[in-house]
Amino acid sequence: MVNQQEIWVSMILSVYAKKLGITISKAAEQLLSDGGMSYLEDCYEALHTQSNDDVASELIEMAKEETAQ
Repeated sequence: MVNQQEIWVSMILSVYAKKLGITISKAAEQLLSDGGMSYLEDCYEALHTQSNDDVASELIEMAKEETAQ
């Protein structure tokens, strides 16, 4: 059975992929490799109260900051 958190992560993946113009599987790969997926899981209680668009944008900004370092 799929729980609410899994559904939410799927929705975030969809928005994230759309914003970057990539496939959902590529988005999942990126988030798994850069720690974004762990961030979503660890901070679910706070993040799921924000809009999906805001969460996806935050993930994109986090990835940009990580790349810049």
